[in-house]
Amino acid sequence: MKRNKYLSICSAALLFSAALITGCEIGIEDPDGNNTNGASTSNTAGPTTGDIGGTSDTGGTSDTGGTSDTGGTDSPPEPTTPAPTEGNYSLSLSNKTINLTEGSTASVTVQIQRNGEYTGEVNVGVEVPSVSDQAQLAWSFSSLRIASNETSTTMNLALDYAVLPIQEQTRTLRIVATDGSTQRTTPLNINVTPTDKPDVYLLIGQSNMVGSSEENAKEVGVAGEDAPVDAIQQLNVTGNDQENFRTEASFTNVDAIAAPSPRFTPAVDPLHNGFDIGFNGKRGTTVGPGLSFGKRAILNTKAPRIYLVPAAWEDTGFCRRERTTLEMFEGSLGWNAEPTTAPELSGTLLHDRAIARTNLTLRETNGILRGILWHQGEADSSSEFCAQVYAENLTKMVASLRSEIIADARGQIARGVNANIPFVVGTMSQGEPYNEPQGPKLVVDGVHRNIQLYVPFSSFVNNDDLKPPAFRCGSDGDCIHFGASAYRQMGSRYYDELVKAAIGQ
Repeated sequence: MKRNKYLSICSAALLFSAALITGCEIGIEDPDGNNTNGASTSNTAGPTTGDIGGTSDTGGTSDTGGTSDTGGTDSPPEPTTPAPTEGNYSLSLSNKTINLTEGSTASVTVQIQRNGEYTGEVNVGVEVPSVSDQAQLAWSFSSLRIASNETSTTMNLALDYAVLPIQEQTRTLRIVATDGSTQRTTPLNINVTPTDKPDVYLLIGQSNMVGSSEENAKEVGVAGEDAPVDAIQQLNVTGNDQENFRTEASFTNVDAIAAPSPRFTPAVDPLHNGFDIGFNGKRGTTVGPGLSFGKRAILNTKAPRIYLVPAAWEDTGFCRRERTTLEMFEGSLGWNAEPTTAPELSGTLLHDRAIARTNLTLRETNGILRGILWHQGEADSSSEFCAQVYAENLTKMVASLRSEIIADARGQIARGVNANIPFVVGTMSQGEPYNEPQGPKLVVDGVHRNIQLYVPFSSFVNNDDLKPPAFRCGSDGDCIHFGASAYRQMGSRYYDELVKAAIGQ
């Protein structure tokens, strides 16, 4: 009942907006001294009181290893000008502008100057002008009530890592104070700096993610479309062959899944081939969608580098494939998230290798996993059974990748079955004679186009137009594979859909 007295004062005085009255209900200390402030959530467009333990729309958590920022600017702190002095008190901040880098914290002192002999208690809160001002941001106060014998309280802020890279920006919060009869507000400006941790992207699937363009399509001259960019790096993976993968244990062995030196190289097509030190590049002349994706992604990040993790394998799926090579892995070379007794299904080796390669990259680069790209489906369009279980198998694989890949700077809240690690699939080729999918292929194609029904934070790339006559087909002229120019378009589209997936569109 005592707490209701404070709420009725807050409401009756009509000092706060409707949203701030709500904040008053969850954010004002009751007379017994109990702090009732709730967690800040980024979907709150109106005024709130925040808590550093609160959640944000990015799914991230504060990195305790981040650099602490005490606020302010490079020059000596410039306090805010107190609000007009009509009434019992005025309001100011120790710093009207603070700096926050993703993963860091800062604090500011909220101060009141009492007029005359006024000794009333003052309650404080926060108004949020927009959802974008609050994204990734959480805060708490040392006390939500400035007692009669006090003149200040401390506001602590933390900025979590976003799902996707952000740009430099300035946010604004409005600090609000009320004593039940007089309301004061003053702005707090927050200069936000993106993290410099590199972005990491996982590339998985079968031959169209590996890249099966026509031969001699790679353009690596100075102005060539496939010329490497130093800021776009890749894990220097070993090739998809039995020389590198002699046993099932090889698929998770660090020395087998990637070259020890150099561990990372400029991203060069074919991405899934190892880097030839003597040649200072790769001798293969085919391309895939990965590098063009990287060239689009690098334009939208402040990270000094991005890292691609190639982990696709030709002619693979969730179902068994008949092989003339790697016969010893015929029943286990697959993308399933867990072992299965179904005779039609394959194993987990490629799923396991994708996790191992991503973990290796995250550990050695201190990067942040920003997304997973998938192009596959042809292998599972070969039978009615494989097509009917495709959605279930794909959903399990994504859930496992999101759960089993090691946590990065975003923390454990960014891992789990439904974690916001954007997942993007690409539709299969519509070039003749594959332009009228029927039966099993139509089922698999439907899963791709409706991926959001099965996997949260996902989207699909529509590749229907990437076919003759506008675009050439891939290796040997077989339109089951895309040509080089089509792959370049596809890679850029993957980035567009990744952004949509991250915000749940």
